[in-house]
Amino acid sequence: MRPRLGLKILLTLATLIYGIVPAIADLNESHLLNPLWSPHARVHAAWFLFFGAAMAFMSLYFAWVKDNLLLPAFVGLMFVGGFWTAYLTAPLYGGALVDDNGIETKVLGLEANVFTFLLVTSALLVVLIYALGAQRADSD
Repeated sequence: MRPRLGLKILLTLATLIYGIVPAIADLNESHLLNPLWSPHARVHAAWFLFFGAAMAFMSLYFAWVKDNLLLPAFVGLMFVGGFWTAYLTAPLYGGALVDDNGIETKVLGLEANVFTFLLVTSALLVVLIYALGAQRADSD
């Protein structure tokens, strides 16, 4: 398999995980349909989920149709950067990765979202580094 094709596949997997999986996983009573959430909070949740899915579809379009890996890698890193910012600043606003009545899932000792987004962030960084190197080589 050519390196660029492998990177497109890696980018696609990372993009589906950050953009599509949450839209499916959070469409339930623990998140978007949670009866304890205010209607306003639900609008924000829906907004976030739809935005993530839209960014994922846009990124996949640029990767596969326009053969551009740089833009989707940046978009993905900005999106997961939002997760890292929310996670790291959660103590400042009373946030948590798991509800008090939720089930905490761990993978290799890490909370499942942290583990997953470490993998996604790493994959996107690999694609970004390759894309920047390819861009530099093309300009030489």
